[in-house]
Amino acid sequence: PQAALIDPAAGSVLAIAESLTNLVGANLNGGLSAVSLSANWMWPCRNLGEDAGLYAAVKACSDFACALGINIPTGKDSLSMTQKYGKKKVLAPGTVIISAAGEVKDVKKTVTPVVANKKSTLYYVDFSNSAMQLGGSAFAQSINYLGTEAPQIASPEYFANAFNAVQDLVDNDLLLAAHDVSAGGVITTLLEMTFANVNGGLNVDLSELDAKDLETALFSENPAIVVQVVNNKCKAVERILAECGVKFIAIGEPTAERAVIVNYNGEEYLFGIDY
Repeated sequence: PQAALIDPAAGSVLAIAESLTNLVGANLNGGLSAVSLSANWMWPCRNLGEDAGLYAAVKACSDFACALGINIPTGKDSLSMTQKYGKKKVLAPGTVIISAAGEVKDVKKTVTPVVANKKSTLYYVDFSNSAMQLGGSAFAQSINYLGTEAPQIASPEYFANAFNAVQDLVDNDLLLAAHDVSAGGVITTLLEMTFANVNGGLNVDLSELDAKDLETALFSENPAIVVQVVNNKCKAVERILAECGVKFIAIGEPTAERAVIVNYNGEEYLFGIDY
């Protein structure tokens, strides 16, 4: 909902994008074409500007799904998201909740988000192909800030190529772990990948991300995933991603220290995992 407060259309696109990056580690029977969506609209209609915002959000949702070649056969709406307290009226933020489902071809090929203690490389795989933004992020909300620019996806075609390229990696057993970048940004993704493995941490360098500063690199919620690849399969992974025109960056590796160590433009920052 934070992104939709900046731009209702962007909010819809990001909702679909996150539902799909949550699924991409499963071995879907047909890749992106296997997915169907449900859309649940929560909007404070009949208030100034909100009907127009809902129209923009629904249109963007429809256009993006059609461009990806996936359907939205079901959903619901709650369009009276307004509450009065005496003379004060509170509007709920306009939101679309997207649920995504798809048939899995081989459940045993599903890639978990848990980092493995192996000689391997972590890659940031970019699903947005756009500059990283802090607008509408959980970090921005935590400091009582909304922002003026929400993350964007350069094109549905690029997003679809990224999704199906990762599906190829999953189908060919080339990934040790995979986790989407969403609420909290890449630092949250990296920490979450270590929680269920109580041994060791990660050493990463985020200097090459398309971010204007450290805060943006850490907390931007541009659609992306982080994958772990055993070192002798890195060339195969890089070849598949490159052939599909997908942007990716090698960002680090597992380490014995129980922390996520982040390097950025020559400076080092340590994030303790267990405290």
